[in-house]
Amino acid sequence: MKVSVFDRPRIPLFDCSSDAARRLLRSLIGAVVLAVAFSLFMSAIGRDVAQGASPQRAILRAEVAIPDAIVTIGDFFADAGEKASVPLFRSPDLGTTGSVPARRVVDLARAAGLVDAEAGGLVEVRVTRLARSVEADDFARLIATEALRRNTRTLAETTIDDLRVAFDAAVEPRRADLRAAEPARLVSFSHNPQNGRFEALFLISRGDGDERLNLRGEVVETVRVVTLTRAFARGEIVTADDLAIDRQPRRQSTGLKPVEPEQIVGMAARRALRAGQAVTPGDFSRPLVVTRGESVTVVYETASLTITSRGQALGSGAVGDLVDVLNPQSKRTVHATVAGPGRVVVIAAPKTVAAIGRNTP
Repeated sequence: MKVSVFDRPRIPLFDCSSDAARRLLRSLIGAVVLAVAFSLFMSAIGRDVAQGASPQRAILRAEVAIPDAIVTIGDFFADAGEKASVPLFRSPDLGTTGSVPARRVVDLARAAGLVDAEAGGLVEVRVTRLARSVEADDFARLIATEALRRNTRTLAETTIDDLRVAFDAAVEPRRADLRAAEPARLVSFSHNPQNGRFEALFLISRGDGDERLNLRGEVVETVRVVTLTRAFARGEIVTADDLAIDRQPRRQSTGLKPVEPEQIVGMAARRALRAGQAVTPGDFSRPLVVTRGESVTVVYETASLTITSRGQALGSGAVGDLVDVLNPQSKRTVHATVAGPGRVVVIAAPKTVAAIGRNTP
């Protein structure tokens, strides 16, 4: 058998031409980049899975409290992003609270572009419209300030604290816009300084408008007085707890002299006084420590000698008063100064002895 051998062209394992080398290098670099990218992607997925991470969701709040008339997406959701300023509902009335179904809030928010909005298990959301309360005292102070400004001549020595405003009817608190610089403005005021009568018109800021409020009453000028916290019998001694500071209409206090509590403490009532009565220094006197007919200790004092005896007071007196005292033994009456309870002092006047001098030629 004859075997024939044919010559075949040699096919190299690697093509070492320059073009082939460049193609091979690009293929290798591309493979490396793809492998690195794939490795980073798988690493990120593994980290998220390990940490239990999930996409960020906008969760609904259970309570919303705002001063504005409109409730926005940002008021309902903490992570509303660029959709935070989108309005959803009108707020309740000032100072009140209302509720809205959570499902409706979520649906409106998603329709407005917040696609990740979630109710978070809530059934409803409570919305409170914050407000500032304007009380009767606030209206009264505005009225007193204006009355004082308009009647500076009549009320020349009066301060704002000296005026008391009495309304004809009870004034209920009004709710005003929390952000208003002037929650209540006095826009019209008429006042008769002779009888104190007034009429006032207020505008109360409601945020989206003003509420009108008409008030009538009387502005009364008052004075500071000291009153008694309990009734007093004649001769009773006053303590600090028996006195209080009050204010009374000036027209009821005509003739009352100003007095401070410390001027009265320790004094005795001159006559019976009722609880709540405004008092003056003339209603009191120093307490009597020696009474007429009482047996007293009489102290005779001279420059070099002191003698003590007993005597009978012929009059009553407080400390420092002069009273007559009878000496039961000599039947003589002397003038003595009351020194304390049951004690009087007689001070002998010094005797003057004439000197005998020489006659001068």
